Amino acid sequence: MDTSTFKSLIWNLSLPTLLSASFLTSCSTTATQADTVAADAEVVAVETATATAAAEPVAAMIERNPEVEETLWNQHATMKSPINSGNVNSMQMSWKYATPTPVSHTPLVDASGVYFGDWGGTVYKVDAGTGKLIWKKEIEKPKTMWPWHGFAGTGTLGDGKLFEASVEGTAFALNPATGDVLWKTRFTDDTEAGNLSTLLYHDGLVYIGVSSVEEPMTGMKKGFIPDFQGKVVALRASDGTMAWERVLVAPPQNGCAVWSSFALDPDLNMLYFTTGNNYTGEATEMSDAIIAVDARTGEVRWHNQVTQHDVWTKADQKGPDYDFAGGPQLYVADVNGQPRKLVGAGQKSGIFHSFDAQTGERVWNTNIGYGGIDGGMHGEASVGDGSVLTWSNNSYVHTMPPDKVKISVKKLNAATGEHQWVINHAQPAAIVPGYLANDVYFIGSLDGTLQAYNADGKQLMSMKAPAPIISWLWVEGNTLYFGGGVPGMFKWADKGENGVYAYSVKQ
Repeated sequence: MDTSTFKSLIWNLSLPTLLSASFLTSCSTTATQADTVAADAEVVAVETATATAAAEPVAAMIERNPEVEETLWNQHATMKSPINSGNVNSMQMSWKYATPTPVSHTPLVDASGVYFGDWGGTVYKVDAGTGKLIWKKEIEKPKTMWPWHGFAGTGTLGDGKLFEASVEGTAFALNPATGDVLWKTRFTDDTEAGNLSTLLYHDGLVYIGVSSVEEPMTGMKKGFIPDFQGKVVALRASDGTMAWERVLVAPPQNGCAVWSSFALDPDLNMLYFTTGNNYTGEATEMSDAIIAVDARTGEVRWHNQVTQHDVWTKADQKGPDYDFAGGPQLYVADVNGQPRKLVGAGQKSGIFHSFDAQTGERVWNTNIGYGGIDGGMHGEASVGDGSVLTWSNNSYVHTMPPDKVKISVKKLNAATGEHQWVINHAQPAAIVPGYLANDVYFIGSLDGTLQAYNADGKQLMSMKAPAPIISWLWVEGNTLYFGGGVPGMFKWADKGENGVYAYSVKQ
């Protein structure tokens, strides 16, 4: 599932970011606790702040570029779509493309088609209007004995190429017109490491977060000892050679997987990402952290750890397993009357954190929902019009049907973190980010429920997709795209419906 955000789904696939290591694991919240959550949705206006504010802002001139903000800033929002609160009720499925294995890869859309990969190691291009196949290429033989495999993460478009990176540790550049492989390269020497993240292309470089299957393998293989060191690599788009790598933990310590998504600020020349927990041994300072590096060299500019001493594996559950399931998101907000560039991210603790994008100084943080191994935030928020829209699992247990535990949806003031409204028990549990199109906020659940909310919290639309929604939601034009499927850990799910779905509004 994507990932972005699959470690949760994926960890439980021993069960993506996604699906994000929390779903493969046992959960600390019991079914009895989860059943106490009411089934009715309720919109609650919130008048008191629950955020922790920070110091006076640093005044600075900020030049705005809407194109950069909608692409490189990872905001999960668009103001260009014709979808709005007045027509979203006309939305219906326009096509689906079935695949033999789950699709947690976010559909990538350009003028010529829709691109995606599946867990079987195959990459596809279909027509955006009809879903008709244009080409498909089986380019990676997945290690199906692993709890997640193939293209469980998400590729990216750039430099006239389609870039993909597998769980098995190989990166590819494909010709978007034909699917032919232009180059391929190994981006890790670790035999249990690869990609679960959402790749990012900018200015000739392709950024890949490196994660591992070692955390769940401790529960699958008796006596297994992790030795994985998390890192980010930057490959040259022209030929796949490595421009730089930033290793985040030194032996004998391990962990710090990067399995969500990236944000990039060309003006500051900073690349932002979030990290997971340590696996064994001593905790290190870059686990459970948001990190900013020089986008051209990988040199660390700043890092801010939000949870200390988080050492966790399936076999030895010491820490809370509160790693970030959502990648960083850049935005500008008026803090104490001054425009300030911030970077925020959501954590499995249930906390959304916001920092100064240039210095790393904490600006605010606020609670979205209950934390836990399968709880808290499992993906990125949506940012637009001075607000942050997001949701939280409330201690969902992956072995339970998703409708047993309902999520909380919240709208925050982007400058302060104050809650503007809350929808309690909004819809079944989820593992992927929502998406904001104008004044419509979409959320997709694990049982296939797809719902849309207005900017004031009113529910506008509800429908049911044929499969669990396990990729990012993505809007292009008048259409919402997403991937779906039934990984093995979902014992409660009907089998068979894997693929990509397109839902459109009438124009």
